[in-house]
Amino acid sequence: MGTELPQKEQTKRVAGAREHLNRRRNNEMLPPVRSRPVRAGVGAVGLAILTLAGSACTTGSESEEVATSTVTTVSAQEPVTRPSCVTEVPASWQAAIEDSAVDTGGVSNVPLAVGRRGEVAVARDNGDTRDLLVVAADKSVAEVYPVPEPDKNRIGPVAIDDRWVVVGVAHAPRDANGVLPTLIRIDVVDRQGGAIRNVAESTAEDQTAGGKTIDSVALFGGKVYWITRDTYAGDTGTIRSFDLNTGAVTDVASGEMRNVRATAAGLSWEVAWDQNAGTRTELKIPDALPPPVAGAVGTGRDQLTLATDGNVYAWLTESGGDTEGLAYWSPGAGLVRITGNIPPVDKHQMTPVYVVGPYVLLGTGRPDNSGETNTTVIDTRSGALVYLAPTVGGADGGTIAVGLGATMKALPTSVGVVRVDALPRLSC
Repeated sequence: MGTELPQKEQTKRVAGAREHLNRRRNNEMLPPVRSRPVRAGVGAVGLAILTLAGSACTTGSESEEVATSTVTTVSAQEPVTRPSCVTEVPASWQAAIEDSAVDTGGVSNVPLAVGRRGEVAVARDNGDTRDLLVVAADKSVAEVYPVPEPDKNRIGPVAIDDRWVVVGVAHAPRDANGVLPTLIRIDVVDRQGGAIRNVAESTAEDQTAGGKTIDSVALFGGKVYWITRDTYAGDTGTIRSFDLNTGAVTDVASGEMRNVRATAAGLSWEVAWDQNAGTRTELKIPDALPPPVAGAVGTGRDQLTLATDGNVYAWLTESGGDTEGLAYWSPGAGLVRITGNIPPVDKHQMTPVYVVGPYVLLGTGRPDNSGETNTTVIDTRSGALVYLAPTVGGADGGTIAVGLGATMKALPTSVGVVRVDALPRLSC
């Protein structure tokens, strides 16, 4: 995730094509959970994770200042188009994934987000207690947040950067079947000392009467953003921000809204829903992008899926009638387009996209509905594509976080920290 910079560094220009942007504090890129934005309280296998959703994304009226890019890039390169080619997972990859497992204990361990230093935020359930762990790239484990009343609540959406961990707590009783997890509070953990601050919390009366309901949460530009719907079943509400430096709370906007999310493109939320037309999402606070990326990224699917590891970028493409595919940009390779075997656009929910080094990962498996694979990996250097059985919880900082031991009905039993430098190049 992005790092909140001191004021004196925010006007500093980055030299060299391999450096990322310095952003003004209020608009620094901090992608979610990544990021995986979904309506909080609705998640796969009952897990409340923010996931990308929506099929149309436009730039709405901006309520806060927009970042500008100060990146210095190499001269423009001619775009390269490569067809994808499906291949089997190499034995070396299988071994790297198996060796990536981290012993954290617990009945289940679900990777939720990856930070810029390659650390993984993990929701652990011990059967009695529930808590949030941060597993470093060297596999050292730190317990950072205990879930209050763990028989009733659990970890929901999580976002992480170098200084902060934002934790959504979802109401999800262990003995209740068919109950949709609902966000009831948002806390922030200061990684410098471990202090915990509460940002938002639902009242007991609202929880039982279907009143004001926390809808979703995102971390972006040194601020926590969250939507509170006026009623549990309604679509109108208010989005607020909490400044992590000053503690100031600001009403950003009100109206029809759900599912705030942060991607490399900026902060967006849903504003309209239709069973036939799908979900419409507007980009409200754009983030700064390298000029070659800004010039290549379209709207809609492009913006909603734009991902970065701070150096390279990737996104799914379908704007302007383009053939569905994948785009990748790095300072060294320039713009690379991959065609073939890319999941088609969904009107209501986007496929999660992650990028780390030369690899792009999609949070979906082989399109055969067998459930035997859960992740797609594309090597942008060759176009080679493989399907992996483990789920992916994020990728950043040279790390791919995977959930190991999951089934169609059970959460992962352990988390894997796969280092990209341990993975040989894919080829067909």
